[in-house]
Amino acid sequence: MSSKEDFYITDGVLTKYVGPGGEVVIPEGVTKIGSHAFYGCTGLQSVTVPAGVTKLDCRTFFGCKGLKSVTILGPVGKIDQSVFEDCRPLITAPCTPIADFVTGNKPGAVLGYAKWYMAKGEIDKEVLAANLKYIKGQKKRLYPLALEHEDLLQLMFAEKIIPKKDIDLIMDEADKQRNYAAKAAIMQYNHENFQ
Repeated sequence: MSSKEDFYITDGVLTKYVGPGGEVVIPEGVTKIGSHAFYGCTGLQSVTVPAGVTKLDCRTFFGCKGLKSVTILGPVGKIDQSVFEDCRPLITAPCTPIADFVTGNKPGAVLGYAKWYMAKGEIDKEVLAANLKYIKGQKKRLYPLALEHEDLLQLMFAEKIIPKKDIDLIMDEADKQRNYAAKAAIMQYNHENFQ
């Protein structure tokens, strides 16, 4: 767990994190996370960004190879590709539409959103609608990811995003991945919705 001594903060800007890593919660009162603030912190595993943060500067988490998840509790606007350069965490951002992420960060944002959705976390209605629209529009590209991550597959089932015409396609992908548990779940979904 982080302590206030782990952060250099000036006028609401987190300029540098100097702690050991692990699970980090950025202190309340921070409004911006500066460029390279967590640069090279390989011991970093998860970060919670408070709702008051409105901007993540370039390369915020550059080189944080152990970073598995980031939770962003408030709207931060567009999130540049370089924010998560050299790492690919699961990004949970219930106030930020997936469309605000650049292409390279969208898979992490989709997975974070699916996890939050399945845990019944509170989601802004506009963000909910935008995220579901994005997932529906990208469903064929997301099928392989959904088969690897149960939360996304369960979201697709709950929102009936997988149409009957795609059942064979996603079953073939499950066979390729040798994911027999997902294949059984798809068969059940097919039976409950299209039989």
